[in-house]
Amino acid sequence: MGLVTAFILFNLAYFYLERPVLAFWFTDWSNPLMLWGLFLIWLAVTGIIKHGRGGFGNSILDKLSGKLGGRTPENTNTINITVQKIVKKYKRIALIGIAFIIISLLNSLLLPMLASNPLFFNQAYRNLIGNVQESSFTADVEPIKLSQIRIIDQETAIKLADKKIGEIPALGSATRLGEMDLQKVQDKLFYVAPLEHRGFFQWLSNFSQGSRGYIMVSATDPQDVRLIENVKGHDIYLKYQTNAFLFDYLPRYLYFHGFFNIGMTDYSFEIDDDLNPYWVVTLYKNTIGYNGPDTVGAVLVNAQTGAISQYGMNDVPAWVDRIQPEGFIYKQIRDWGEYINGFWNAIFAKTGILRPAGDHLNLIYGNDNRTYWYTGITSAGRDESTVGFVLVDSRNKEAKWYKLAGATEDAAKRSAEGQVQEKGYRAGDPVLYNINGTATYIASLKDKEGLLKLVSFVSVENYNIVGVGPDIESASRAYQQNLIDKGNLYVPGNETKQVTLQGKVTRFSPVVKGGESYFYFTIENDPRIFIGTVNTSPKIPLVKLGDTVEVTINDSKESPLGILQFNASGY
Repeated sequence: MGLVTAFILFNLAYFYLERPVLAFWFTDWSNPLMLWGLFLIWLAVTGIIKHGRGGFGNSILDKLSGKLGGRTPENTNTINITVQKIVKKYKRIALIGIAFIIISLLNSLLLPMLASNPLFFNQAYRNLIGNVQESSFTADVEPIKLSQIRIIDQETAIKLADKKIGEIPALGSATRLGEMDLQKVQDKLFYVAPLEHRGFFQWLSNFSQGSRGYIMVSATDPQDVRLIENVKGHDIYLKYQTNAFLFDYLPRYLYFHGFFNIGMTDYSFEIDDDLNPYWVVTLYKNTIGYNGPDTVGAVLVNAQTGAISQYGMNDVPAWVDRIQPEGFIYKQIRDWGEYINGFWNAIFAKTGILRPAGDHLNLIYGNDNRTYWYTGITSAGRDESTVGFVLVDSRNKEAKWYKLAGATEDAAKRSAEGQVQEKGYRAGDPVLYNINGTATYIASLKDKEGLLKLVSFVSVENYNIVGVGPDIESASRAYQQNLIDKGNLYVPGNETKQVTLQGKVTRFSPVVKGGESYFYFTIENDPRIFIGTVNTSPKIPLVKLGDTVEVTINDSKESPLGILQFNASGY
């Protein structure tokens, strides 16, 4: 009986620690089923051994012992019939155990191989991404305002956050920085990370409330780093998290609150526009046998109270930036390009195969308040150039394919680094933007300590066209000047128009940035601010208030706006 109790406790411990998904098309439950099968067989074998002698007929010894003991053959037969019934019961238990083992082996080995093999289901894998529509980059991705371009990558954000935590010794000894997730908060881009328990004893000492606060790092301004410990007069404590223990551990908390029969992944820390902290967890099911995981909804968990809200794909609150995990989308894009001409072509001929340019996706934000997973696409055997790129909506998985030959992210990084080779700076992950109708990679350039030093713009179509500067504005101007100099300002389908304006100068101010002079001015009847340098025209420094000037620009509501050409009457 003690052994049975121990086995049951072992099973409970397994469910507590491993949290197997109890649903068809998942293999997780095969292990406990196998253990139960082995246990039932052991139980049956020991029972048969214990009672088996009487179950296989009477021996001479049985008869003699019966006579000596005063038992009649009839009584002995009655005892043997009872024993035989017991043995049959154990045999049934053994058969159940064998059935459990067979089902377990089928579910973990044979069925996954048959029901999920790309040899048979390669087109199902290819179509899992959905209908990939070919589209125009400039039509779908609006030109970005310079103030909204992110120049802080995750590595730099982590360093800035760690520095902020280090300013408060007591905080650093009790907590550690959790995973930083990029998100839009109140229409601004931030990296946000929870402050999690540093270890078991820190969790134990703060068991009743949780760890204190979270960190926000602006993706556009390295000076904007915030430690959030209080929101609207209420202290922030993160009771439920991914580095807690027992039932404060988020995956276990959800599992034992009813989410044991569906897949859960991508535990992302996000805050709403009121700065309240939540965990956003993706719910998924396998759609191609035991593989092909696909998002079916999401669960939001209040990190302070543990309140749980489940949503379908189309019902997730608008402030949630993504419910499509990067890993799912990356594999679906890869399969979409890999099986374009079937399974055997992917193995041998590789005709027409398309592949993601890197080993991960980048998250980009459009002016349409939508968030996309992005990757460049290369053809088989071409690692340095792309044939286009794919954008996938991070909420509804709408996928679009843009045919635009150009540089990969890695090639763009090397091109940017080559501009300041003598300094030894290294480029962060490039982010794709629409800069006045031109598909452009923008990447930070960092020193050996990971500190932001410069900003680089690299043309997707021609990675030899680069603009580098100490800030966004100067890098943008250098980039646009290089585009003009090389006659490559526009991409096919560019909808940004070039216009020429004329008027009197109403305000004029020179500014020195990074050792270079920039001239800001306005002209009558136009609210925008214009910027130029001596590289644009040597006449610009001579401008005075009231002068009539003529400027050529890419027509945009953006301000300040770099000028492409400049002329002035009288000089």
